[in-house]
Amino acid sequence: MAETNFYFLVNALPEVATLAADEIDEVRQLIESNLDKASLRAFRFLLHRNDNKNLLMLMRKRDGILPKMADRFNTPAVFSFEDLDDMLIDAYEDEAEIPDYLAEFLQEERQANWPVRERENRLSDLYYEAGIRYPQEFISSMFLFKRDLKNILLALNANMQGFKVARITVGDYDLPAALASSTQADFGLAGVYEYIPQMTAYLQEARLVELEHLLDELLLAHCATLVGHNLFTLNYVLYYFLELSLRHRWYELTPEKGARALSETIQEIIRSVEQPARPELNSYGK
Repeated sequence: MAETNFYFLVNALPEVATLAADEIDEVRQLIESNLDKASLRAFRFLLHRNDNKNLLMLMRKRDGILPKMADRFNTPAVFSFEDLDDMLIDAYEDEAEIPDYLAEFLQEERQANWPVRERENRLSDLYYEAGIRYPQEFISSMFLFKRDLKNILLALNANMQGFKVARITVGDYDLPAALASSTQADFGLAGVYEYIPQMTAYLQEARLVELEHLLDELLLAHCATLVGHNLFTLNYVLYYFLELSLRHRWYELTPEKGARALSETIQEIIRSVEQPARPELNSYGK
């Protein structure tokens, strides 16, 4: 495939605000059909977040944890449920490339006897490791920023639940150490991470949908800085589709879904405290 003509592609992209929720797949097809091989691999790496969710759902159905008829396919995704099912039995033969982190997980899964939570943690770890090390600036910086947001949210939740922060933060770098050692409500970091007081208020007041919006807006604002003034780049295409995907998610977000998302985070903290800490394995969390 020839090198991508980003001038043509970017000019062909419709305005995000004008798109209906059911048009996201058409935009995805437009983008994918105009990307060179390396750019397509980077674009699809962001979509693998939903592939991970779909694979774990399929494994839960296989293990009898979810009903066989459970159908909650997360989109946009690279692989279909049939693709993922074939991967589990080492029979996948379609043309979409299996990323290295997922191939590693599938190989380990065939030999391991993981409890459900350890299995899901392992896939998340591998995905974030791959994202942070990805040889494309937008993706690696995005994953580093998401790791910070995750650690701060986990630490705030841990304080509210009365758990030790040191047990639940992820990654071996300065921020988790600062979160674990501080006794201040804002961990003494509000001057650097100015959104901490707002996150704290939303958590304390159970304004969960607003918290979800805040996290997404923070991510978008960070990623916008990676685009700069030159719109005719892969960075801009990745940012464009990230914004489109998040706005599609906001369209579907209800107070009940927001509450469920926070409940899952709290349950993750509880499990982390009740179980022995898992080895880091250069892990960066979810």
